[in-house]
Amino acid sequence: MSLSLLNRSRALLHSYAPGFDERLASIAFAEREAPPSEVIALFKQQGPVGLLVNRAAGGLGAGILDAVHVQIALGARSPSLAVASTMHQFSVASLLALTQNGGGAEGLLLAAVAQKRLLLSSGFAEGNSGAGILDSNMQALQTPEGVLLSGSKKPCCLGQSMDLLTASYTRQTAEGEELMVALIPANAPGITRSPFWQNSALAAAESIEVRLNEVFVPERMLFSAGYKHLLGDVQTVGFIWFELLICASYVGVCAGLVESVIEAGRWTPHHRVELAAQLQLAISALEGAALDIERNPQDLPNVLARLLLVRYGIEQLLTELSDQAHAMLGGMAFITSNQSSNWLMACRGLQFHPPAKISMASNLDTYLSHSTFSIAGAHP
Repeated sequence: MSLSLLNRSRALLHSYAPGFDERLASIAFAEREAPPSEVIALFKQQGPVGLLVNRAAGGLGAGILDAVHVQIALGARSPSLAVASTMHQFSVASLLALTQNGGGAEGLLLAAVAQKRLLLSSGFAEGNSGAGILDSNMQALQTPEGVLLSGSKKPCCLGQSMDLLTASYTRQTAEGEELMVALIPANAPGITRSPFWQNSALAAAESIEVRLNEVFVPERMLFSAGYKHLLGDVQTVGFIWFELLICASYVGVCAGLVESVIEAGRWTPHHRVELAAQLQLAISALEGAALDIERNPQDLPNVLARLLLVRYGIEQLLTELSDQAHAMLGGMAFITSNQSSNWLMACRGLQFHPPAKISMASNLDTYLSHSTFSIAGAHP
């Protein structure tokens, strides 16, 4: 039995990666979600790695709405993989934004991602308490040929399986602090890995600590994303893709929990329809946000503001929805297995990704009253 609200998402995942969802489903949930898990290796081999890369470069050329549904489908099957793959797709989307600014090397890298099935992990500042959303946790020493980067990213999803690490740092210029993006081979000298993630929820996302000790990055692998005080399109597009895809992943996670309730026929038809109504509301909100992005490319800051409002609304909805679904699965499901508890805990993960709602209150309040928005200066 399959939850009908997931039919479209699963059909789209199948169109981009035939048989992949079925392969994931053949693995028991406990094995999918506990390390060592094979879900990321399967994603690299069979999954929609090149989802956002255009077809001319060897990618799958998915649009923004299809990408949302693919992440929903992944979340409903493997919460860990959905979150990990979001970091990959977000990094790819950021590279896409750079190529639209006329870069050349970025385009070659995107083609390599699609054709060689390379996995990208994100080394941006997410997870550093008190750090600005645009801040970097990397220190850079400029050399004539490039930079030497030092620092740590924890947690870093895909930390074991990544082929490339995308990391940010800032450099001082006469015009102000410039945000730079470095693309670093995962096997570069000076990179080390350490265990970090201790929670059983989302434990198969390979969220480890990745440390850089004077890792050399040549000039050709360094790209400007604009100035921190003037949030440019490249940075805004990156934030938009991240927020949209991470929301889709967690909506999918909650859909997987609801599907368990429907499959078990728990409680009454009234209660099950009530769950489905809330889930459909979250899915429709994401679809609307995707269309807003697609139709208003000239108004990206305000699109981001509306997307954040959707995200915070979904956060609240998923909390209530997952609590109810978990209760409906019943005490015996709780007692005899960790599965329902892991689903529940995984549904809570969205609130821990930046920017936190409390950090955005002033920025969004300004948007509500003055119709202008900037994420610059926000703290996770």
